[in-house]
Amino acid sequence: MSRRTITADATGRRSVPPERATVELKVTGDGDSPTAARRTVADRAATLRASLTDEVPSADRVATVELRVSDSSKAFDPATDAPYFAVERLHVDCAPETASEVAVVATESGATVPDVQFRLDETVHRRLQDEALADAMARARAKADRLAAAEELSVGRVREVTTETSDDAMSDIVEEALANGPETDLSPEPIAVSETVEVVYELADD
Repeated sequence: MSRRTITADATGRRSVPPERATVELKVTGDGDSPTAARRTVADRAATLRASLTDEVPSADRVATVELRVSDSSKAFDPATDAPYFAVERLHVDCAPETASEVAVVATESGATVPDVQFRLDETVHRRLQDEALADAMARARAKADRLAAAEELSVGRVREVTTETSDDAMSDIVEEALANGPETDLSPEPIAVSETVEVVYELADD
């Protein structure tokens, strides 16, 4: 004879302010040859790097993540009338509270800001997941206890647990949010991690 069971679900949630920000910047240049276009964009990127070093000390890492040169005649909607154009994308790692300053310096230097990402350290992220899961399990047990007590029963051991994670370990502020200008407030919301559980418990007579 199978034992009677009761099922309860619950969600636990934890949130903290982000610890780091990555600001994506785009610099463009053009020229009469691939070499000229590459040199133009390299010079503009160097000027941008110098401005960031001088004005945003917390921008501790500026890395080129993409550099490409294209033939304008082969582009569907060329960005320039010059025969060749170049694009350099950079990622700037900084403290979250200085992301706005990075965006201002970048746009004043002629760059654009396609994206801003805020994130948690992996260790902190795992800790939040563990805490959210523990909270969800405690809430599910409390709910099961209330339901069982109404039938003059008690909750026994766990038979089965199903979990679902809602993970916002990284948040984005994309180009649309930056459309109002370089001085847009980029202050991020806290990053949240939630765990939802469905727990099947055995039931016993009181």
